Amino acid sequence: MDYKYDIISFDNKIPATLKVENIDSRTRKSELLWHREPELVYVISGKAECVINGEEQTLGEGEFVLLNSEDVHLVRPLDNSSCSLLFMIFSPEYIKQFRNTVDGLLFDIDSFSGIRQSVGELLEKIADSYANSSPYISMLQIAYVNQIYYLLLEHCVCYRRMPSSSGIPKRDFSYAKTAISYINENYSREITLDEISSIVNLSPSYFSKYFKKVTQTSFSEYLANLRLEKAIRDMLDNGTSVSAAALKNGFANVKSFITQCKKVYNCTPAQYKKKITDKKSK
Repeated sequence: MDYKYDIISFDNKIPATLKVENIDSRTRKSELLWHREPELVYVISGKAECVINGEEQTLGEGEFVLLNSEDVHLVRPLDNSSCSLLFMIFSPEYIKQFRNTVDGLLFDIDSFSGIRQSVGELLEKIADSYANSSPYISMLQIAYVNQIYYLLLEHCVCYRRMPSSSGIPKRDFSYAKTAISYINENYSREITLDEISSIVNLSPSYFSKYFKKVTQTSFSEYLANLRLEKAIRDMLDNGTSVSAAALKNGFANVKSFITQCKKVYNCTPAQYKKKITDKKSK
């Protein structure tokens, strides 16, 4: 099965995809992602929870993480909070102009003293540049991005993850990626533990322990949280009713939707929608 990649597009003016997003915790983001392109995520304001290859950390204002190629990750605000984030997604095609091979290229941001601080300062400048209305601001952004590329390529390249490499990653995510792709594509229907374990050719008991170890959540909890996120989003964005949202997004019935919502948000879906709607109208 092919892995499900997050599709990245690039502005032809900038050697990286740059975007600023203001995110609140109106829905608990559950879908784990990965993509070929390395990425930097910088917290402009607020606090964010970041999960990378099963490891959790909290980022405060002015802090950032570097996501290497194909790192399994998600970034979301802490519960009942919001945050503003800057995303810088690398362009491998641009980097190829200066380095022959970029496939499997990995960076260790802390391998050289002072690099993390320097990159953080450059990310802060990029974030600040969005308040500048000059028609030439993209020139500054290009300069900052190129400085980041220089620092990482000059000091932080650690090794290449090649198919023939004898290096073994700390955690084998190959089964998890296949399983997550399958879950993300089929969450709207019933998926059993036996079914998903057969997809990756593991026994149900072994897969259950493995999935919990590498993702820090059980298969059933991941599936339930993903369904909850999708159902709540349908209610908020599309005006879908509670019963329709439940059935459309894989819940066996309305009761199971309500139970999961109470478990995560301590209220019913209708109450949660009202809370978010009232908050937005203020």
